[in-house]
Amino acid sequence: SMGITPLKSGHLYTIGGRRHNYGESVVNDHKLAIVFTVEMDHRHVSMAPAGPITLESSAQYLRAGNIAVQVAEFIRSLGYPARAHIDGNYQVRCPQLARDAGLGEIGRMGLLMTPDLGPRVRIGVVTTDLSMECSPLNQNPSVLDFCSRCKKCAQNCPAQAISTARNPESGTDWRIDQEACYTYWCKSGTDCGRCIAVCPYSHSSGMLHSAMRYLIRKSGLIRRIAVPLDNWLFGQRPQIQKMAEWMQK
Repeated sequence: SMGITPLKSGHLYTIGGRRHNYGESVVNDHKLAIVFTVEMDHRHVSMAPAGPITLESSAQYLRAGNIAVQVAEFIRSLGYPARAHIDGNYQVRCPQLARDAGLGEIGRMGLLMTPDLGPRVRIGVVTTDLSMECSPLNQNPSVLDFCSRCKKCAQNCPAQAISTARNPESGTDWRIDQEACYTYWCKSGTDCGRCIAVCPYSHSSGMLHSAMRYLIRKSGLIRRIAVPLDNWLFGQRPQIQKMAEWMQK
């Protein structure tokens, strides 16, 4: 999925946080942002928090970066400034940009929830001054309504870093306990991703799950019964899928 949105000051980080730019002010006066998502493989995600989630996350960050760098270089070849924002070198808050570009909503776990893949995506961004038509905001209140009812990510978070409040405590987005989340990453040695794995929106894109996601968008009644139904079919605490034998060596 792809969208274009005006770049606003609230989309930018204020200071750098990496070794090469730690403490430096972020300066980016581009007018627009091209935002896109790439899909993460369901089978690898379902093994989270074991090693394959890091493998898959890294592979899709690389894929998104590859696309962003090529798009930025093409725009520069047309004579316009452009910057690729990729893993380890972001100046922007990707989920918020993606939401404003019409690609989804910010869910309970603080990640972008897309209509078809839920949080099972990685985001790439290119900022530029090239004039383009912006995408409609395309708000999807059904996703936020579903997240307010579903607490599966919070119940399965090994670090207990996800809020169980029905509505966002900040008034805009749910906020996770970043320190608790990252501390668990360091202890486990992986990117965890258990919240992504257990989200009912993250199921594989077969006919049944695609139809269920469509009904969730259309019907409040379906949103009320979807979580109990998902718990009945897959368990309130879904099993971590086993790694292939070659991965265990």
